[in-house]
Amino acid sequence: MSQSLVTSSPVSGLNVIALISGGKDSLYSILHCIRNGHRVVALANLHPEERSQLSRGEPQEQQRPTSEDLKGQDEGWGEEGEEEEDIDSFMYQTVGHSIIPLYATALGIPLYRAPITGGALDTARVYRHDAADQAAETNTQDDSNSESTSDQIEDETESLVPLLRRIMLAHPEANAVSAGAILSTYQRTRIENVAGRLGLVPLAWLWMYPSLPAPAERTADPAAVAQAGLLEDMAACGCDARIIKVASGGLDDGFLWENVSGASGVRRRLVKGMSRFAAPEDIRGAVLGEGGEYETLALDGPRFLWKQRIEIESRVVGMGEGGVAYLKLRRAKCVPKPDDEREHQPGDVRKPALLDAPFSAVLQEISSVPADASHPSSSRQPVSSSSWSLGDANHRVSSSTWAISNINAPEAGIGALEQMEGIVAKIQQALTSPPDSVAFPRSTDDIVFATVLLQSMADFALMNKLYVSMFKKPNPPARVTVACGDCLPANVKVSVSIVVDQGPRTWREGLHVQSRSYWAPANIGPYSQAISIPLRDEGKTVYIAGQIPLEPASMEIIAQDKPGVEGYPLRATLALQHLWRIGEAMQVNWWLGAVAFMTGREHIQAQVHIAWEIWRKAHAKPRGNEDDEDDEDEGPQLDAWDIKYGGRAMELEPQVVERNLPDFAVLEHDSDSTIPPFLAVEVHELPRGSDIEWQGLGIRCCQVKIRSSDDSVESTLDGKYRYRCIEIGLEQGQSSSTERLRSLVTSYCRRPKTTQAVLYTTLPLPNDLWPGQIVPCRSVWGSKERPLVAGLVLQEELF
Repeated sequence: MSQSLVTSSPVSGLNVIALISGGKDSLYSILHCIRNGHRVVALANLHPEERSQLSRGEPQEQQRPTSEDLKGQDEGWGEEGEEEEDIDSFMYQTVGHSIIPLYATALGIPLYRAPITGGALDTARVYRHDAADQAAETNTQDDSNSESTSDQIEDETESLVPLLRRIMLAHPEANAVSAGAILSTYQRTRIENVAGRLGLVPLAWLWMYPSLPAPAERTADPAAVAQAGLLEDMAACGCDARIIKVASGGLDDGFLWENVSGASGVRRRLVKGMSRFAAPEDIRGAVLGEGGEYETLALDGPRFLWKQRIEIESRVVGMGEGGVAYLKLRRAKCVPKPDDEREHQPGDVRKPALLDAPFSAVLQEISSVPADASHPSSSRQPVSSSSWSLGDANHRVSSSTWAISNINAPEAGIGALEQMEGIVAKIQQALTSPPDSVAFPRSTDDIVFATVLLQSMADFALMNKLYVSMFKKPNPPARVTVACGDCLPANVKVSVSIVVDQGPRTWREGLHVQSRSYWAPANIGPYSQAISIPLRDEGKTVYIAGQIPLEPASMEIIAQDKPGVEGYPLRATLALQHLWRIGEAMQVNWWLGAVAFMTGREHIQAQVHIAWEIWRKAHAKPRGNEDDEDDEDEGPQLDAWDIKYGGRAMELEPQVVERNLPDFAVLEHDSDSTIPPFLAVEVHELPRGSDIEWQGLGIRCCQVKIRSSDDSVESTLDGKYRYRCIEIGLEQGQSSSTERLRSLVTSYCRRPKTTQAVLYTTLPLPNDLWPGQIVPCRSVWGSKERPLVAGLVLQEELF
């Protein structure tokens, strides 16, 4: 099967407001909006305040000229004597801003502008402008230090809000906003924050683009410069983007006015220049100017977007401090495009391949194996809703976490809404009045992972409305949501289990990408893709949200027109790739284990076979890497804006890195296996009608040892933590299985150092048998596709 799989088209297009700076990335993102079936209805730009207003301290009038105002005035921008103002904004590119009015004519799309006001007040990587959050923080400050709202200077990010509101009034059909963020969490999260407050869908087509698999067209081009893949793709559809500022020791003023999307020789020179200063893993970002190495101005592109091109008649080189060189642009105008220009179509805009090479190879292998390979037939009696009850919530407290399991509230009413109200009240009560073993009260902001069990996915919206109300700050907990049907007790519509971090909030790291891109699905609910908490001494545990096979660009289930086993290999592979990419972004180097939730009773054995094979093959140890050295670059990486402006060196940022998951260098040589624990569990329903959802627990560690036996697999990391998966085989029968479960509870679950205990079971349980989280299932399967009565997952501290 080809790596460049044909992906689905969006069901209906969005009406997009395109944020433009004049640079290559924001203009190229518009092409991807069109490529994905969306319509750009307006351009938006923020520019520096005028000097006269700055000197008088007066606010600039927000009503800037639109494209209609500029008709007939598209010549002579940047006249002699006009000074080019370039401010050091953390958020916006401002060099070349005097040319921006020409884009309305060049693209034939209305342009709206506003001045940048305020400054970079909130310089944290993740932006926190939420009314409730701000109010909460204000209340913690001393009243003597507070200022009236009218006297406060707002963060420069807030300049976007009135501009976008004005555009939305003029274009009420607008429902999305696009930007050109590639590696900067700083920029992306601020746009997402504003978009969320205004009800706009954020689009970031270039997010993590350098680490995505190359489009088939680029792969087939022997002349392509591998380290400059995005620039190669821009060149392929006729873009013209000129360097107008350089600020890197690897680039001198000889690069000014070079077309980065023109002749490949320019890209080769960029790679050569950057190689002198950038580490090998940073080259692909540096070649794109992601660290502020250079900035560009887009002058032309394919005719389906560009109606005219921009021409600059005069350029003057200016020099700044520290080797900075830039161009002053004068007498800019729009001119007709040549008649003999090559005609590009939206389909010529290259899209990254859907699957990374390793997963494409796995899919090819899986697709060549009969999906209905021999399996032992099994008859099992799933949990009966009339034969058990959940009882009261269970608490497990360790030095680092506090797990509260099976929170339910059937006494609150018969409906999901009433029960969720009761559950929210119980969670808040528990957090503010914790057991004695918890050092001090916590809040919902300390929850890092949640498992939500519904009786029916029809109740999802009712549950979610109340669930989201619990979280007021960025990076809410990662979450998995499944519907158990009649396996839940008849009177229980919702059950929630949570993991609470007992460490300082500042020690956590989160990944919460809300923009559509080609990288991984945007979150479609109030949860983060991942939250990590530090381990003792070094390393971290990474809780990752459940991943279903959404095509990231369209946010639709892939191959949904091929139900059952036919499209299942692709869906299962893509969903696991999502888990992988999130893990890589969080610097995970090993999986403690994974659970594959699935639906589809008729083909469940074939689906289990496919999921197990994908998991097994994804952990196949490559030949010849036994002597690989440990990855020495374990420290947090710098955000592109941090590199440019400095000062945020200890924040985590998704990086362009070589594939290093799983990192076999951390696996001890005397391990029994390379395959972490695996469970496949059949449930009633999954979100969005999916038939597969992968949930994994990742780690960043120095050493891991795997021990396996006929009925268990355990991973021990750095000699301090253990993740154990125990299988209770179907062949044991119900009464023997119950006794086996009692024995395991005595052996493991009563230990004070067992931090979390989760039971995936088809057994009807006595009310007091299992002192941990319970996930009732229709069927359970273990490693090597072994049919089970139940699977246990235990996490332990060994110190």
